[in-house]
Amino acid sequence: MKGEGLAGLCILLTALGIAGCGEEKVPVKEEKPEAPVVEEIQQAPPVQITPVEDPRVEQPVAKAPVVDNSYILITKSNFSLHYFDNEGQEKFVASCALGKNPGQKEKSGDMKTPEGTFVIDEVIDSSWWTHDFGDGKGEIAGAYGPYFISLNTDELSQGNWGGIGIHGTHDPASIGTRASEGCIRLLNEDVKKLQLLVHVGMKVIITE
Repeated sequence: MKGEGLAGLCILLTALGIAGCGEEKVPVKEEKPEAPVVEEIQQAPPVQITPVEDPRVEQPVAKAPVVDNSYILITKSNFSLHYFDNEGQEKFVASCALGKNPGQKEKSGDMKTPEGTFVIDEVIDSSWWTHDFGDGKGEIAGAYGPYFISLNTDELSQGNWGGIGIHGTHDPASIGTRASEGCIRLLNEDVKKLQLLVHVGMKVIITE
């Protein structure tokens, strides 16, 4: 009877899914979940954004380069110097002194003022310069006044002479006469005004 009762209990427990009653437990293998597959994400190329001009905003207008038409005209026959601005308006005029001898300059020491079209290549503080005019007075302080406006005469001289310029003077009485070694002399107050108007590269025309 005991054996039958035990057998019945095992059957009941088995039916209820409860292990036991002398049966060997069979270990259940746990299945591990597979690792999720991560797809490689490719980085999209950067998006090029083109700015769009707002039609309501006034856009800057490109300006044409400024052409410099200002120049100096020196007329030897009336000992005058004229400055014309970029619009061709005469803005400055002054009397000047010229080379002791008339005519076109041909060589160094001929005491003539050259004729032609030249350009300014330097504007120099000449207030400390001296010069010996060969008149027995020796070195003269302030012979060139406060400024020396140098002219490039290489095309005419072919390098055989130079040193021509527009400058001040120690001798105001010489203005309006043939008195220099070839340069164009102005009163010191006039050369001060002129140097404010000129620049390197400006055209200088000297005519008879």
